[in-house]
Amino acid sequence: MTTDQRQQTGTTVGVAHDFWDRLPLDVRDPAFHADPYPFYERLRARGDGPVVRLPDGVLVVTGHQACLDALGDDHLGFGTLDTETRSFLMVDPPEHRRLRTRVAGPFAARAVERLRPAIEHRAAELLAGVDRASDVDVIADLAEPLALDVICALVGVPPGEREEWVDALSWMVTGFDPQALRDPGTDAKVTSSRLDFARHLRSLAERRRAAPAGDFVSALVAPGPDGSVLTLEQVMTAVAQVVIAGFEPTVNLVGNGFHALLNHPGQLDHLRRHPRDAPAAVEELLRYDPPIQLLTRVALRDTAVAGVPAPAGTVVGLLVGAANRDPAAHDRPDRLDITRPRRHLSLGWGEHFCLGARLVRVQAEIMLTALAHCGAVATGEPVRHKPTMISRGLERLPVVLTAGS
Repeated sequence: MTTDQRQQTGTTVGVAHDFWDRLPLDVRDPAFHADPYPFYERLRARGDGPVVRLPDGVLVVTGHQACLDALGDDHLGFGTLDTETRSFLMVDPPEHRRLRTRVAGPFAARAVERLRPAIEHRAAELLAGVDRASDVDVIADLAEPLALDVICALVGVPPGEREEWVDALSWMVTGFDPQALRDPGTDAKVTSSRLDFARHLRSLAERRRAAPAGDFVSALVAPGPDGSVLTLEQVMTAVAQVVIAGFEPTVNLVGNGFHALLNHPGQLDHLRRHPRDAPAAVEELLRYDPPIQLLTRVALRDTAVAGVPAPAGTVVGLLVGAANRDPAAHDRPDRLDITRPRRHLSLGWGEHFCLGARLVRVQAEIMLTALAHCGAVATGEPVRHKPTMISRGLERLPVVLTAGS
C-alpha cells in the first residue's frame, strides 16, 4: 500500500461518527438509545453470516468470533502515519508497541491492585457523604467523582483543576457522535474544549518538566529509555486518550451495570450475598450492556473478514454491542447471568486491548459491591441514556439507600 493510500484510510477510519450515519438505523430514535440490542439483531439478520456489507462498501461485523478474529488480524488497523495528532492507542505497530510500552506501567495489574485500598476508601467516603434522606444519583454522586479522582490522581492532575479537565474532555468525546445528534452549537463547543484542554495540559506538562512528581504526565515528558522525547502533541493525545479511557467507561460501566442489576433483583441479591463474585459480575455486566459499543478498523491491505473480501482501505466496524449478544457464542444472550463464564469484547482484544482495563474493572467491582451492600433500590423514576453512540451510558440513575454503609 502506498503512503497516500495509508493516509487516506487513516482519515477514513478516524471519522468514527460517520459509521453510524451509514447504518440502516435511525440513531435519533429514543427506542434505540433505550435498548439498541433488538436493533442490532435486525441488523445481524441482514447479513449472510456475521458480516453485513453496506452499499458504500463498509463492513459491519456483528459476530463474536468474527470480531475476535478481526481484532487479532494485523491486516486491519488504523492506517495512519500521523503519530503526532493521534493517540498512541490509535496507531499501528511497531510505533504502537513502542509508545504503549513506555506508558503502560501505571495500568499494569500489580500497579492497579496497589491502588485498590485507596479506591475502596474513596468509594466508602463518597457513600458516607451522601444524604440518605433523599435520592442518590449513582452517576453524579458516586461513579463520576470516583472515576474522576482515580484517573486524575494517576495522571497527575491537581485536585483543583480536575473539574475543568473533565468538562473539556466530555465535550471532546461528544465530537465523535453522529452529526444528527449534535445541535448547531456543539461543534463550536467541541473546538473550544480542545483548546481549553491543550491549555490545561501545556501548563501541567511545563510544571512536570520543571519538577517531576512520579505521575503519568511526569513519565511522558521525561526522556524514554532510549533517550527519545515525546512532543507536546504526543503527550497531549496520550493524556487525552488515557483520561477518556479511564473516566468515561468506568462511569458508564457502573451506571449501566447497576441499572441492569436493579432490573434483575435476583442477580443483585446474589451479588449482595456473594461479594466475592464481583469480578465475575463485572465481566457479565460488561458483556450485557457494554460502555463501548463500537470499535473501528481499516484494511491496511487486501484481506477478508469472516470470509468477506475487504480490499485495502475498507472501513470495518466491529459492533461490540451486537457481538456480545451473538447467539452463536452465548447461550440465551439476552439473559443477565453474573455467574456466566467470561466471554466478551467490551474492552477490546489483541494489540489494542484497553490500556485501562484493569483500572476500570477494579473501580466497578468496588462501587457495585458497595451499592449492593447499601441496599440500593430504584426510585421508579424513568432513566434516560446519553444521546451518544460509541459510548453508552446513563444521564442519571437515582436510587434510595436502604441499608447501612
